[in-house]
Parts: sequence; C-alpha cells; structure tokens
Amino acid sequence: MMKQQFHKPLFLFKLLGFCLLFLLMHRLLFLFMFHDQFNDVSFLDYVKAFLIGSLTDAIASIYFLLPMWLILLFGNVENKIIKYISLTFFSIGFFAICILNLSDLGYYPITKKRMGAELLDILPEVPALISSYLMDYWYLLILLLFFFSACFYLFKKEIFNYKNNPESIKVKLINYIIVILSFLCIARGGIKEKPFIPFDIPVIVNPTLQWLASNMPFQFLHTIQNKNVQIETYFKQEEAEKIIAFQKQFVSKEFKKKNILFIILESFCSERIGLLSPQMNGYTPFMDSLLSNARTYKYGMANGRMTIDALPSVLSSIPSFMDKNYCYSNYSNNNVHGISSLLEKEGYSTAFFYGGVKTTFGFESFTNINFTKQYFDQRDYDSNYENEGWGVDDHLFLPFVASKLKTMPQPFCTSLLTLSLHHPFPIPEPYKTLLDSIKDPIRKSVKYTDLSLQLFFSKIKNEPWFKNSIIAICADHNSSGLGFYECNPVNEFSIPVSFYSYGDTSFNKMQDHSISQIDMYPTVLDYLGYNKPFVSMGSSSLSANNHLTIKYVGNGLFHLFDYPYALEFDNTSKKTTKFWMFNDKRSIKEMVINESNKQKVNELTDLVKAYIQVFSYRINKNQF
Repeated sequence: MMKQQFHKPLFLFKLLGFCLLFLLMHRLLFLFMFHDQFNDVSFLDYVKAFLIGSLTDAIASIYFLLPMWLILLFGNVENKIIKYISLTFFSIGFFAICILNLSDLGYYPITKKRMGAELLDILPEVPALISSYLMDYWYLLILLLFFFSACFYLFKKEIFNYKNNPESIKVKLINYIIVILSFLCIARGGIKEKPFIPFDIPVIVNPTLQWLASNMPFQFLHTIQNKNVQIETYFKQEEAEKIIAFQKQFVSKEFKKKNILFIILESFCSERIGLLSPQMNGYTPFMDSLLSNARTYKYGMANGRMTIDALPSVLSSIPSFMDKNYCYSNYSNNNVHGISSLLEKEGYSTAFFYGGVKTTFGFESFTNINFTKQYFDQRDYDSNYENEGWGVDDHLFLPFVASKLKTMPQPFCTSLLTLSLHHPFPIPEPYKTLLDSIKDPIRKSVKYTDLSLQLFFSKIKNEPWFKNSIIAICADHNSSGLGFYECNPVNEFSIPVSFYSYGDTSFNKMQDHSISQIDMYPTVLDYLGYNKPFVSMGSSSLSANNHLTIKYVGNGLFHLFDYPYALEFDNTSKKTTKFWMFNDKRSIKEMVINESNKQKVNELTDLVKAYIQVFSYRINKNQF
C-alpha cells in the first residue's frame, strides 16, 4: 500500500539514483587517471570525498535535468508525448553533464582544478581544439557514448514502463510536497542557512581530494554568475614575471627555524594608533610601545577593503585585484602555496586562531587549502559562548590563544585574527566601567583592543618560544571613521605593518618606504633565511631594491606607490590617468604628466602592467 501511494516519488528517486550511479563511474575514472596526485590520503578521506562527490553529482543532476523532473512530477507519464518530451530533456541535460565531466579530464592536468564558468571564455577556441583533443583523448569519446547510452537505456525503460496508480488529490498533494522538498533540499546541499558551494568542500574533505569530490557541472553552476579575470598580455609572460620578480629565492647560508605568529587586527588601521596618528595618543599606549620597538612602516597599506581580502594577501601573497572577493570568486578553490604550505614541508606545525565561527566568510576553507592543520575558533573556547559581538571577546580569546601556543610543537607558523574592534563595538565587563570615561564608541573599542593585546603579550612574553620568534603585525583593512584626515589615495588603505623579533635591535626603527600585506610573508621568509624557490606577488622589504605597493581600487583602476611617487592606471582604457607626489599620508599633490616626469611615469606604468598580467595569468592557470 505504501509503495502504491508513493509510486511517483519512488519513481523519480530511482531515476536520480541512475544518474548518481553513472556519475560515480565518472568519479572513479577521474581517480584512476589522477590517483598519483593524491598522496598521504587515508581510506576514510576517500570515503568522505566520494560521499561529498555524490552530493555534488546530485546537485548537478537536479539543475541540469530540472525540466525533466518537473514534467515527470506534474505530467501524465503514461502519455506518449510526455514520455518523449521528458526523454528529450533528459538526453540534453545528461549529455551536457557527461560532456562537461569527461572533457574536464583533459583540462584538469593543465590547471589542477575542475573547470567552471571559465569554459565560456574559451568557447571561441573550442572548434580549433576539438580535433587535437579527440586525438589525445579518443577513449573519452567512447566512454562518453557508453555512459550516456547506458543511462539513456535505463531511463527510457523506466519511463516507458511507468504505469499510473490511482491517487486521490490528497495523496497527489503529499507526493508533490515530498518530491519538491526533497529535491529542493538536495539542490541546496542540505538543510542549512546557506546553500552548499564549492568553497565548502575543503572544509569537509581533505583539501588534497577536493577536486575528486567536485565535478565540472557543479563548479559551472556556482561560478557562472561570477566574472573571470581577463588574462592581459602587455609583455611576454616570462618578461612580466621577471619585471616583478615573481619567482623568488633568497640567498642564505642558514635557515633559522624561528616560530612565526601573524597577528591580523580587526579594523586597527593607522588612524587608530597613536604612534601613526598623534590624535590617538593615550588610547593605544601598548601598541605604540610595541611598534616603537619593532620594524614598523610609515606607509603600510592593505591590499583590499575587507577581512576576507586580508587573509589571502597576508598568508599567501595574493592581492585583491578583482571586483569579487577572492574567497567568493571562481578561483576560491585554487591551489595555494602560501607560507603555511611552504613551512609545513620544513617541519613546522601550523594553526589559525579566530574568536568567531570558523566558517565565517570562508576562513576555514581558505586556511584548509593553505594546509593550515589546526583551526581554533569560538567553539574550541566555549561551544556555548554568546555575546553581542562577532564572537569571543578579545580579552578572553587572546589568553586562550596564548595557552594553545604554549603547547604547540616548535617551530610553528600560526595566525591570529582579532575581532572586537568591529561594529557594534561592544565593550564587555569589567571593561565597561573601566572605560566609561571615553564617550566615543570607536575610541572606547580601540582602547579595549589595546588592553586586550597588552594582556596577550603579558601571557606570552615569558614563554620560551617567544624569544625565538618573529611576530608580524598588521590590520586586516582600513576602517577610518574618526575623521582625522581627508581621504586620499595614500591614506585610504593605510594600515600598520610591523615586524617584532625579541632582542633584535635592527628591528626597532621606523621605515619610511611603503609595504603592503602581500609583502609580509616574503619578508618573514627572508628574515628566517628561507633559501628555497617560491612564488609571490609581493617582495621582501628586507632585500628588495625598490619598495613598491600596488592596490586595486575598483572599476579597473590600480594605484601604485613608489615613495615619493604614486600613479593611477586604468586597465580598462589601458593608460595612466593620474600621477602624484606625496611626502606624508595627509598631503598628496597631483602632477601634470610632461616631459620632465614622463620617463618615471612610463617606468611605473610598466610595473603596474606587469603586476596585472602576472596576476591575471597565474590566477587563471591556478599557479599561485
């Protein structure tokens, strides 16, 4: 009786099962072809990858075969016209799935990722590539025809053998609800607040297996709305990479395996620090003292406008050169060779600390891809913790971080992201009473953050690891709100950037030149004496002949700084539009481009073009 009542839902679920069965064969083929790239992976990791792979297959099947599902659900399947129409839509949708999946097997070895919406960019080239592709991958055509034909046979058999069961209006309504809710749940990737997206995969499965768990139709569905970065060709690629010294190798006799701690301060921009902004004297006494005894830069700059821009910049030297945040772009699942992945090979243990929820803005996914082994968040501190802000208050979470650092195997490379200096600027007890005299909520939050950092350093300064460490400090982005300065190209991205190393007297002088977030990890590696080759968009501030910073401000406009010069380049019109000179953050003078400065303008313009080209090429080719 039960089977008769739910005849239609069982029929549709059976058809979906056929799809998953044949897409499982696609995944097994992918594993067979590229198994040698999945090293140090456990059997349980493979099980997770295939389970998540079944989910991505189901999502793709729902979307690509949606017309067929709707026709079979609401139509009279015994009607021959309905049978043939539904079979037609199946043929179109499933053939597209097979083509995308199997053609991707030829694309993956080149970019080491599943193809997404970038397929649209190469469509004009497809006719010219088909003949050579088929010569190299002729067996994939045979497999395509086999997979499609076998599944077509089963679908046709089920559809043409289908017999309606007499159903009351009530039963029909229940069946409609069951199928719609079930398929809707599958299409979203489960019952949760946000739909399942490609960037969620590295959180669940071993990042090494993320492409085994995905598929091209799934990638395509979730990247179609995002624009890809257009590859620029201002120079020969080798020349462009040479101009910016993209390939790096420091000359060193000894690699000093010091502990590393990156401290990324939420919204703690230059305007909110007394040392860098005199109007804030008295609000940041600890930070003023710390930065005075560190290698601090007068012109530190963020590479983006949000926290999710800071992590790729600081930890992987990937700047925000596109309108979409990297972590939400078509490239979010790209392989990343950041500082964690480099130093892990040198015996470093790695960890990331954040007082909020680890899934915020894709932080966990990015750190996993960067091969950061441990991630401590609000739930590790207290799974039941609640406050009125974004997570655990800094004065509570930072001592927790200190306790974890104490137990980490050395040497370690760790990162800490604070969160309290953020709207709505909550001040927890007992600090509310202590800071009651400060009326401005931002100044009050600045003071609270400074006190929390002082507490943190009081916990770590006597630890053995502290005296054998380098601490790299910056803000995640500029969040000017105190109104001290008129916004200009120099100060609108202005943040503190500083390096502290206990007992190193060479690290206690203010630096006049500029530095940005993408320069931080090359600078740390240079300081340690890391002597193996690596790639980075940034440069070490310790050994670079020039000290350039470049940022993308939006609408195709890039700003490059080479003290005392600054330049604006429009990548849409492909020309330099503005040229400035500056002596500090508060005064910048626009200059007329003429014969006296043309040579300098051309020199800086070539640098901007080289940065743009290398970024656009490397991010599309998955070669960071």
